[in-house]
Amino acid sequence: MLLIELTRIDDVAIINSVLPYYEPLKKEIMSHTENYNWKNQEAIVDSSLSQKAIENIEKVDTEMLRHMDNLQDLVQRDLYKHQPVIVAQFTPGGGKYTLLRNEYGNESRVTVEPVPKLFALAKSIAHAPLGIYACFEPYSTDPKNHGWRKALKSYCKVLKVALRTFDNVKEGFQIDEALKSQLVQTLNGISGDFEKGDPCVKEATVVAYIHNVLKQLLASAINFIDIDALTLTSSESPMKIFQEWCNATSGQEDNAHDTVYKLIVQCQIISATTQQYGISRLMKKWKASFDSREWKKLYVIVEAEWVTRKLNSIAQCILPEMADKELALDQHLLIVTNLSGVEPALHFLARILEDRAAADLILTDHSEPRDNLSGQTDLLGPVMRQVVCSSVQVNAQQSSLKNGCPVHSTSQEMPVV
Repeated sequence: MLLIELTRIDDVAIINSVLPYYEPLKKEIMSHTENYNWKNQEAIVDSSLSQKAIENIEKVDTEMLRHMDNLQDLVQRDLYKHQPVIVAQFTPGGGKYTLLRNEYGNESRVTVEPVPKLFALAKSIAHAPLGIYACFEPYSTDPKNHGWRKALKSYCKVLKVALRTFDNVKEGFQIDEALKSQLVQTLNGISGDFEKGDPCVKEATVVAYIHNVLKQLLASAINFIDIDALTLTSSESPMKIFQEWCNATSGQEDNAHDTVYKLIVQCQIISATTQQYGISRLMKKWKASFDSREWKKLYVIVEAEWVTRKLNSIAQCILPEMADKELALDQHLLIVTNLSGVEPALHFLARILEDRAAADLILTDHSEPRDNLSGQTDLLGPVMRQVVCSSVQVNAQQSSLKNGCPVHSTSQEMPVV
């Protein structure tokens, strides 16, 4: 195609001289393209433009995420300037606790494992029946298959070594006078729940009592393996005798606490008392180092598994020492799954704080809750509830359910993970 700028009258003469060549050139071009599918080409162009337009719109969100990630990093960097933070990590020994705070304008961190060793040892021994069960379970559907014997013999050796060396622990249980007093109170509190089990523990005898409970459970597990399990014939079920052992007593009238279940419960009481003692003592110490205004700003992140999220033991020990219990439960005490380590926990908290600040500015209808952007509720959750209820009710009009949403009117809450 020829583009000619007409700037003078004389240009008309130039045009007239070119026109005779234009028509043959046009015919030549069309002869080569007469079979070309112009409609398909237009569709391809339209599709390409449509995909590009979609990408342009989606980029609004991906760029938002990039900027939010950058903001999250900046908030994490300055966390210590605005509030103290405690990260509680799960450990077999009762937890590891890191305090992040502002100290003379600089970030300060201190990490402590405050729970006495008694916690880990009592919990470990309480797990002995579970260890036996784990050896049996793979063969529970085939009683004649005694493949469990090798694993159980190996585990029995572990139990025997633990019992043989138990007395060497001595002061390693880390039971001081204050812990003794708490153990007496809690052990006596549960003893009365057992048949013929009147409160019987005193501060002078509590350590010996605890040693006896722990050793008795170890000895019972060993005897079960040697006397009951490993003497089974090929036709007998290990699971059946295991259940019988868990419910049996030694028949001693003067010891109402000797069933496996009761021994385990006492191990749980010993462990829980020891963990609470260690965590509470640490929290009181840290609390005393802040003024009340700063302590009220405290955030606590408890790293947990899905199976320990409800009634989390560590969170229950920390909560009583937080300044505002309601505020803590609502916003400042965060029990989080799928996190491991201090830095990931602080990164998570930075996300929560930046989301809450955004929610205050963006979700400006003060008549509605504004925590959906920063809490555990899906931002679309309340709207989705309305949509689902409406949809299900329309489909259920012919059913016997006349009132309420058949999904959200159940007694079970949607699972929170």
